[in-house]
Parts: sequence; C-alpha cells; structure tokens
Amino acid sequence: MNDVSIFAPNPVLRPRLWVETLWLLDSLTATQPLREIPLQRGLNLIVSPPGMGSSGHGVGKTAFCQLLRFVLDDPLWSDGSTLRDELLRSRELKEGAVAARVHVGGETWTVLKPWLHQKQYRASRTADWRQLAANNAENEFAAYQAAMRRHLVEILPVQKLPGSEQSIEWHQILAWCSRDQNARYHSYYQWRADGSGFSWPAKSPAALMQIVLGLLPDSTTLRELDGTAKTLEKHKADLQALREEPARLLKHVRRQLTRHLNVSSQMPFRQNGLLEHPNLIGIAKQRHQAYQQELVAIDAERQELAAQRQAWMEKRAPLKAGIDLLTNRIGQDEAFAAGDMQEVERLQKEASSLQQLLPTRCDAGSRLLRDCSHVMERIEQTQIDRRQRITQHQRSKETLESELLPLRRRLAELEAETAPMNEQLTSIDQQDAALTTRHAQSLSADQLLSDAIKDYELYEDIATGKSTSPEIDKLERQLESAQRRHGQLHIKVVKEHDAVAGRRQVISAAMHAVAKSLPSFHWGVLSDDDKHRNRPFQMGPMHSTTFKVLEILAGDIACLMDSTSPDSFHPGFLLHDSPREAEMSESMLWALLGHVGSGESNAFQYIVTTSTEPAEAFKPFERLRLSSDSEDGLLLRRRVGAEQTPLA
Repeated sequence: MNDVSIFAPNPVLRPRLWVETLWLLDSLTATQPLREIPLQRGLNLIVSPPGMGSSGHGVGKTAFCQLLRFVLDDPLWSDGSTLRDELLRSRELKEGAVAARVHVGGETWTVLKPWLHQKQYRASRTADWRQLAANNAENEFAAYQAAMRRHLVEILPVQKLPGSEQSIEWHQILAWCSRDQNARYHSYYQWRADGSGFSWPAKSPAALMQIVLGLLPDSTTLRELDGTAKTLEKHKADLQALREEPARLLKHVRRQLTRHLNVSSQMPFRQNGLLEHPNLIGIAKQRHQAYQQELVAIDAERQELAAQRQAWMEKRAPLKAGIDLLTNRIGQDEAFAAGDMQEVERLQKEASSLQQLLPTRCDAGSRLLRDCSHVMERIEQTQIDRRQRITQHQRSKETLESELLPLRRRLAELEAETAPMNEQLTSIDQQDAALTTRHAQSLSADQLLSDAIKDYELYEDIATGKSTSPEIDKLERQLESAQRRHGQLHIKVVKEHDAVAGRRQVISAAMHAVAKSLPSFHWGVLSDDDKHRNRPFQMGPMHSTTFKVLEILAGDIACLMDSTSPDSFHPGFLLHDSPREAEMSESMLWALLGHVGSGESNAFQYIVTTSTEPAEAFKPFERLRLSSDSEDGLLLRRRVGAEQTPLA
C-alpha cells in the first residue's frame, strides 16, 4: 500500500498524551539544542535508511525511544540504563539533558530532564526549555507527574490490579504503549526486557490492558474470585495433609510398637484368619499382662520394705533420742568452755536440749525431768547472768573438760550401738528407691504401649475410611462452601464479561480493520479469555514465524485506533521501535503504517522508528532522518557507544 490519504486534522479529537517537540541538549548552558525533533499527532516516522556501506543501524533510533520515554517519566532511566551510562561517560555529553513539549489531558508542559542530576528535573506550563535550563522559572515537575497520574491513571475505573492488589502506575501503562525493543516481541504482554514492575507478572499485564480498554469496569468480582481460588487451593492442600497424616502417623506408631516389643517390622498388627499367628496386638496384650503382674509384685515388695523400715525406726528411736541429747549437751559444754554464750543459748533452744525436754520423763527414775535435781542444777548453772557466766567460765573450764570425757564416751557407745541399725535403714531406703524407679518405668512402658495401641486403631480407622476426624469434617464443609462460592463468582464473572461484549466487539472491529488492510489477511479479532491469555489479538489465515509479531503490532495499533472511543482509557500514544527488524516484510510494514496514516490521525500519536526507506506517500510523516554516513547524521551528532542490537 503506497497510496496513503492524509486526513485534515480534527481539532476536536485529541489524544490524552502526545509529544509535540523533543530537544536534545549537550549542557544546561546551551543556547541552541544539539537537535530539535518536531512531532505531530498521527503517524510520525523516525527513519535511518541504509547508506553507503551502512545498514541504517547504530544511529540512535533506540536511544531516541529511550529519551522520549525518559521525558514521559519512565523510571527505567533513573533505575539505570546502558544509554544513561554511555552518556555519563561521554566527555562532551555528560552534562546534557533532554527536553520536550508534552501535552497531557489538554495541558501543555515543557519538561527538562538532565541525565545526570535527578534533583534538577524540571517542568513548567509557561516557560520554555531555555528558561528551565537556566532555572529561571518556577519548577512544577511534581505537578507534571501529578498531571500524568490524574489524566492517565486516576481516570481508570479500577485503581488496583486484581489478584495482586497492586496500585496501577503510569509507567506500567507507558511500558505497554512503548515496548522495549529488547523484549523482542516474544509475547503480547512482555513489554520490558527487565520487567514492568508488576508484583504478579503472570496475570497483571492482561488485567491492566482490560482495564485501560474499558473491558473491566469493576474488578470486585474478579478480586473475590481470585480470593476464593486461593482459599480453595489452601483448603485442598490442608485437607490433603490431614488425610495423609493418619497414614503417616500409623507408620510412626507401628515403628514404636515394633521397637517397643522388639519384634519384626513385618509382623501383622492383628491376627489374620482363625489360626493363631504372632501379631502385634497379641504380643502387646501379653506384654501388658506382664507389666501388670510386675507392678503388683513391686507394690508388695515396697509394702514389705516399709514394714521393715518402721520396725528398725522404732528400735533405733530411744538410742537416737539419747544421742541427740548427749550431742546437744556436749555442744553446750564446749560452747560454754569456749565462752560462746550465743551458741549456748542457741543449743538450749534446740528440741533435743534439756530445757526443751523438761516436760518429758527421764528413763532412769520415770519422773519428769523438771523434778530431777541434777538436771535443774545444770540448767541453773547455764542461766546465770553474763558477768557470772564469764567468771564461772574462768573458774570451771577444767571442770567442764573433765565432765565432757564420760559424756563423749557414752555418745560413742550409743553411736556404735545404732550403726548397724542405720546401715539397715540405708539399705532399705536404697531398695525402696530402686523399686520406685522400676515401678515408674513399668507404669510408663505399659501406658506407652496402651496409648500406642489406641493411636494405631484410631489412625487405622481414619486411614481406611471407617471413621473420620472432626478436623477433616470441618475442613470438608469449608471446602464445599468455598467451592459453591467460587462457582457462583465464576458465573458472575462470565456475566460481567458478557456485559462488555459490545465493547469487545468494537475493539475486535478495529483489529479486523487492521487485518483487512494487510496483504493476505482476511480477519482479525480480540480474544481476551483465559484460553488465549498470551495471544489476545489474532489474525488469519496466515501462519508463519512473523505472524505472532505482526499480531502484537496490529493489536497495539487496534488499541490506539480505538482510543478515540469514549469507553477507552488508552492514552492515545504509541511508540514502536524498529518493528520491521522483526523480520516483517517491507510491504507488510507499509501496509500496517498506511492503515494508521489513512485514519483519523488527529486523535492519537503513533511514533515509529525504522531503517527502511519510506515510500513517497509516507514522506509527509517523516519527522527525523538519521544516518551513519557522518557523525552529524547521528541522533546526538556524535557516537556515544554501541547502539542496541536490532531485532533479528
């Protein structure tokens, strides 16, 4: 198609976004730009045809696209790019900038962005690029960004992407409208080689396209459907885990039983048939009976030991009382002899002292100790005042020493007499402690055995389906409820999808018109269902390697042409970097561009870079001609690094 009818501009229809002029500056102090590139609404061609020994590549077409995206607030530049690095390494251009006159929602902005200093990004609705470069105008860059969001994002009926609940950003829409050449047109939804910033990249691009095209006016049902889908998956996983748990626990309990009973792991749990065969239940019952008998025997032994201990304690009691009394008396005398009155008073308060035993009877005369003159004299001697005690201590120290000798001899005799009794009691205590340990071990082993059998039978019934657990019952009810809700929401989504059938037909008609304008194609259609998730735009009946690439380009153009519809939220801006290099034939390229050029060109802006020489009919659309024959023909009039590899 070489004959292209150029329509007169319609001043009423305007795209939400279009760029009027792009300026490239070598510094902020420049009085003249390195290059001024005028653009118009409708079709714009940036061409670099092959020259003398040149293929038309490496002249700056991709750099032009990146710089244009840069002034439209694409974050890729600030995040880092090869072109930015090359410019910053250039001695002549490292202080440079890009400026543009941008129309956003009917407002005209002049934007200036140095590629070195992010803090010097500037924008104004009244000043020109020279005033911005000289910083002689109020900086409205934040207002420029807000205008982009207000006119291009906030107009959308849905502000968050279904599924991920990620807020829609302008740079995501821009990524769709200005595909990265390095994405190489692998998929309709692959817009940037490094991704487009989606937290859910598998589904979010398709959802964004539906929202922008007016195919998803309300995402509530879709969001609920996604939520129930996640709930279903969780319930299914939890239910599967609960159903598998009894079998796993059954194996665990069986290992416990076989290890506890010290039998083969191949032994059956129950008796099979009428014939008696070794089985875990039978052996466990025998072991349980043995444990019960052992516990009874241990209890009998402990009772016998308790009786023996009581007998020895009664036999030792009078001797121990005498030992305690003598020990206390000797202690008092020794403390008295040492002059330690505090120790004497402490010993007198002990239960085994004479003072504390006065209400009791003595063994010799069977009379109360307080009626014994010897005892009372001893007490009087230890209760005189402090001064008398010190004097008495000085006078009677030798007397006390002589009195202590028979007391110590008597104490030794009593201790020797009680030694065999103490040994007997110690032996009894040791035997009782051993029996207590045996009793605890047998009781624990028997309880473990009983619990293991109960657990095995419980898990066996659940695993074989004879019974079910409350947790499984509850989760099955929740799963059934979620499945019903999911089905209801799915029906609702289908109804909502059908409700925008008219809108889908309009876009399909735009795609059909694009297809009909191309050689050998007879139809085009939009299919945005799950079945065609990665191929929403289709044409036929041709089939080839370039067919998919052509469908992607044609789909973008159909959306661009449809942007004039009041039901579309498309910005009306489209940028394609060297689509011909995707092995598209020359005739197909000009047929595709001819369809755009013959339309209502005032309502959108389509910018295309190509290394193919335009036909004569397309000369009016040419905005910039680049060439590698000389440095002056390069985009920045000098080489700043290798141009990105073209599509192949």
